[in-house]
Amino acid sequence: MRRGIFATLLVLLFVSGQVDAQYIPEVFGKNRIQYRQFNWQYLSGDNFDVYYYDARKAVAQNTLEFLEAEFDRITDLIGYPPYFKTKVFLYNSLADLRQSNVGLNRTVFTVNGETEFIKPYVEVANLGTAQEFKEELLFKISELMVNEMMFGGSLKDIFQSSLLMNLPDWFVDGASLYVAKGWSAEMDDYIRQLMLARKAKKITRLIGPEAALAGQSVWNFIAEKYGKSSVGNILNYTRITRNEEKSIQITLDVSFKQLMNEWYKYYSDMATKVGQSYVTPADSTLFRHHHNRTTFFTTIKLSPDGRYLAYAENDRGRYLVKVRSLANGRERTIVSGGSKVINQRVDYRSPLISWADANTLGVIGLKHGQYVFWLYDLSSRSKLPRELDRFSNVRSLNFSGNGRLAIVSADFEGRNDLFLISSRRDRVRRLTNDLYDDLDPSFIPGSNRIIFSSNRNTDTVRVTKQPQFGQMPENYNLFVFDLDTTKNVLKRITNTLSKDFAPLAFDDQNFYYLSDQRGIVNLFKYDRSRGIYSQVTNFSSSIKDYDLNFANNTLAFVTTRKMKQSIYISKDFNLNRQVFTPPTRRKELQQARVVRERRKREENKNMSIKDLLNSRLKEARDTVPTSPSDTTSGVKMKTDSVSQADTVKKADNVVNTDNYQFDAPKKEQVVSTDNYKFEDDASKQNPPANGSFLSLYMKAREKSRITGPFPYEEKFSADNLVASLVIDPMRGLGVLLETQMNDMLENYRFHGGIMSTLDLRQGDVFAEFEYLPRFIDFSARFDRRAIRYDPFASVFKYTFHKLEFGASIPFTDRMRLTLKPFAAIASSIYLGEQPFPTHPPDATTTNNYYGGGKSELVYDNSVTTGMNLMEGTRGKITFQHYQGLNNSQNSFSKATIDVRHYQKIYKEIVFAVRGYAGTFFGNSPKKFLLGGMDNWLFNKTQIDGVDSENRYNPLGIRGENQDVLFVDYATNLRGFNYATIFGNSVMLMNAEFRVPLIRALTNGPIASNFFRNLQFTAFYDIGTSWSGAPPFTSENSVSYNVIQNGPFEAQIKNYLNPWLYSYGLGVRTVVFSYYLKFDLAWPVENYEVGKPRGFLTLGFDF
Repeated sequence: MRRGIFATLLVLLFVSGQVDAQYIPEVFGKNRIQYRQFNWQYLSGDNFDVYYYDARKAVAQNTLEFLEAEFDRITDLIGYPPYFKTKVFLYNSLADLRQSNVGLNRTVFTVNGETEFIKPYVEVANLGTAQEFKEELLFKISELMVNEMMFGGSLKDIFQSSLLMNLPDWFVDGASLYVAKGWSAEMDDYIRQLMLARKAKKITRLIGPEAALAGQSVWNFIAEKYGKSSVGNILNYTRITRNEEKSIQITLDVSFKQLMNEWYKYYSDMATKVGQSYVTPADSTLFRHHHNRTTFFTTIKLSPDGRYLAYAENDRGRYLVKVRSLANGRERTIVSGGSKVINQRVDYRSPLISWADANTLGVIGLKHGQYVFWLYDLSSRSKLPRELDRFSNVRSLNFSGNGRLAIVSADFEGRNDLFLISSRRDRVRRLTNDLYDDLDPSFIPGSNRIIFSSNRNTDTVRVTKQPQFGQMPENYNLFVFDLDTTKNVLKRITNTLSKDFAPLAFDDQNFYYLSDQRGIVNLFKYDRSRGIYSQVTNFSSSIKDYDLNFANNTLAFVTTRKMKQSIYISKDFNLNRQVFTPPTRRKELQQARVVRERRKREENKNMSIKDLLNSRLKEARDTVPTSPSDTTSGVKMKTDSVSQADTVKKADNVVNTDNYQFDAPKKEQVVSTDNYKFEDDASKQNPPANGSFLSLYMKAREKSRITGPFPYEEKFSADNLVASLVIDPMRGLGVLLETQMNDMLENYRFHGGIMSTLDLRQGDVFAEFEYLPRFIDFSARFDRRAIRYDPFASVFKYTFHKLEFGASIPFTDRMRLTLKPFAAIASSIYLGEQPFPTHPPDATTTNNYYGGGKSELVYDNSVTTGMNLMEGTRGKITFQHYQGLNNSQNSFSKATIDVRHYQKIYKEIVFAVRGYAGTFFGNSPKKFLLGGMDNWLFNKTQIDGVDSENRYNPLGIRGENQDVLFVDYATNLRGFNYATIFGNSVMLMNAEFRVPLIRALTNGPIASNFFRNLQFTAFYDIGTSWSGAPPFTSENSVSYNVIQNGPFEAQIKNYLNPWLYSYGLGVRTVVFSYYLKFDLAWPVENYEVGKPRGFLTLGFDF
């Protein structure tokens, strides 16, 4: 039955006769700006090639060893080994990753005959800490493997998936997150908020990061209740059945609906239990909230005198730093920068702020891919900028009491360490130098000591025995470092298995900090004199950032409420408050696992090597990464004195922060940041000899497998393949074959294709090469068109050849200016009369030569949210000039503007509007042909008629007419034929309400591709075309004619309406992998409503 319908449709397409339409859509697109060049090298292992640049070979080697060690665990969990070796590109920071061209013009939906190839390449940014870097590596690798598993590793799988596979975001992205992170704290916090917001049953309608987190919770529930082996079984069944609901039912023996009910009850019961011991912030403490879910607060800081609150907000990469008076509520923006990121990872930790004094605010943010340090004076409103170009990531900032020194946690050459910088001069001193992460440093009042958070298990600042990257501790504790000492010894403050971070010192004995000891990040206090800590707050959602003003007991913090981040300020806050909360379910399970792992370690001491190897292999298959848990169980508990006995002897040269000297005589410590060189890395040590024989053997085997480094080679491979039916002006139905090839980083792209009509006598050939690795993008393109046109009995063949070079200058990620000089040849030859035209012996070819240029200003701020659903604005202003080289009378110019806006109305309902205007001018201006739709099946073209100046329709001119190569079909104007009216200028407006009815009404998944993409529209089109006076005047060229005969001239007012317009309803959906649109339009001409007409078209948008 389906084959019969498809055959019928093909027959109707093939017999559609003279079909005139446009098959090339308007191209907009975004940009990636390259501020620097990357000299890539790579190391090779058994399953991965790791690419790196700069002095990051050690980081690449650690990464490769870590991924090779995790390979078996990931493939065992998902039940799928990849077909090819994975290429991993390491970027030093998210700022560097934003410069990558990978995925820039990738289509979101593969329909209309397009097939995208899944490539084994991933790009990973170092986020500044070892723990985050490992999580990002695991997520990217898991995401690639799951996508390759679902959508094709072999060529056969790719083609089948492009036609049959359509999985929801929560399924694929959630599986990737779960494989990488297991039951993570972020997911636990999100799903609890989702349950409280009563929106959990709409999980299938979530998109983006929210869909991934919700999906991660579903996979976690499946693993907890049905076993981890169910994860791989469901994924493999989905690969076969291409339906996630059927796979779940086959594997778990429960329906998808029942599974979702169990999932909802599982997490809602946890949320209810949490609500019994935790509270939400009082409404009276709400300071600032956002209705935009994409806006996050990165840092908040109370001024030392308590008069102001400074905060930084980041909306998809565009950041603002604001200062608000707590007395009168006045607010001003002091620093802004960045640009909104689309389809890229956002660095929500930037910018960073800290008060140098009550009147000066320090800000660290990104500008042109580099960190910049500003000092902003509130009185003079002046900014003092300074580049921090040696750091790849800056994680925190804090000033000393006098504001002359600042301490930052930053990443240099892949290591996160502490650096002391002068706030007024270009001076930097490195304080720590090892693989451990050192975060959130702050000065202790009245002293020259700092307190910070670190995952180190040693009390030495510069250790010679470096830990393995894959075995870095995941728990963070607090340490104190004395700047007065010459010894590299720290003082441990806390010693838990949780994450203790963001410390603030009340004095040298009392410290406040954030901790996830109970599963939810809250504020804790540590009393050093008594060696005990206590919990201060019990908010039900984790605190993202906070600040304390001890002078007036004010607490400011950021947390999530109703799925949105908000700032709260609690005045007269009780800093000595003590509360108790039980651990969350996630923490309870983690604590149990820690006890079980300790017991296993004790048992393994007496095991043989063979038994130990089998045990570890089984453990690797059954283990999913989880965050560490704490082992505390009371309101107050003494910390273990791992380093309590270590004392630090004070040196004679006590540091004076009022007049700090950066040890000028020592060049390695006091240097200018313009030519700064840090201390040499600690010398590499031999591996310890006390390891077991098995561990030493495995380490040696892993190292022997790593080869390189090798230089990066630009190897080209196919990116996609398009085989589709198209409808072209002048020539009718044709078949388009096109492909794109590029190197791994997509810096060099080749795009080519061929289109041929069914009679194989007409068609197009085009090829384009783009050079994209630098700030200015260059391109070269060749086009050839061949047209056999026979409006009457005579047949002419027209050909057009064009060679074009281009250079694009990006202003932002969304705006660019393109300049394209070109040379072109337009040719025509008379072939004879119908019905069997032949080439007459005496026929000559007429050639016209052109030189000229094209300029484009493109803006694209649109985001695709669904099939034929967008939000945002995009537009293009174009100017072209063709200069006749062999005949200047053939010269002409063309200027157009095309602006489109997509406004979300409710849920997925979108109002889309488009405005288009253009004009031809010069010695030989061409024509706009108004009416019809792009890719219109069963169309009709009006080739007769004259305009107000008695000039014929260019499609109806007898004899040779090269204008058919340059006419512009102005669409869409539904309800009218092509070329209903024509002229040198045109104006057109389209408006549509797009309603995906089934998706808007259904919360559950929609299995049918037809109904999932079913969309209803209501539209209104209006347009006009003219030569001479515009339609806004009373003497316009449509309703006002001038007839001159001899000495007499007649002026005729015909009172015709120069505007054509129509209205109607439409429906769109995917049929046989093609996006079809049907519109029923009522045309209105000269104020008379015509009979409704149906239009069947291919393609997206207008």
